Amino acid sequence: MTAGSEGETGNVPARPGLRLVLAGCVPFLILVLWLASIPHDHVWRDGTVSLLKTYAALVLSFLGGARFGVVIAHETPGENLTLAATAVPVLAGWLALLIGEPGSFALLAVAFAAQGAWDSLSAHRDDLPLWYGRWRVRLTVFAVVMMVAAFLSTA
Repeated sequence: MTAGSEGETGNVPARPGLRLVLAGCVPFLILVLWLASIPHDHVWRDGTVSLLKTYAALVLSFLGGARFGVVIAHETPGENLTLAATAVPVLAGWLALLIGEPGSFALLAVAFAAQGAWDSLSAHRDDLPLWYGRWRVRLTVFAVVMMVAAFLSTA
């Protein structure tokens, strides 16, 4: 797969995809800002933490699923290890839901960073479109910053 793949123009994804990606950032931003601004004894604090952890785990699972789709679409012999690695984001997200704060947000930050690095490196090897790798770097930085802010807000 190369940078000239269908569904993108130049170095950016098609407009509908870009809008969806940016819309997906909104819940992170709103929940982290709310969490950082409310007192530790606020009645909605636990619910906010739960919503943020759950949303982050779902996004992480989505990213693992996207990589699963890429791997099975190429059906490259010997890809069993890569195929198994696509389950790691799902497992990391699930584990983050089971552990307490702030450790859960640290785990999510590391998992987002690892998935983003994998996607970016894959784009530079032409396994994914180049625009995808560039956007994954930006979105990974955003997600990691949000998880670090949540970590600090719950520490």
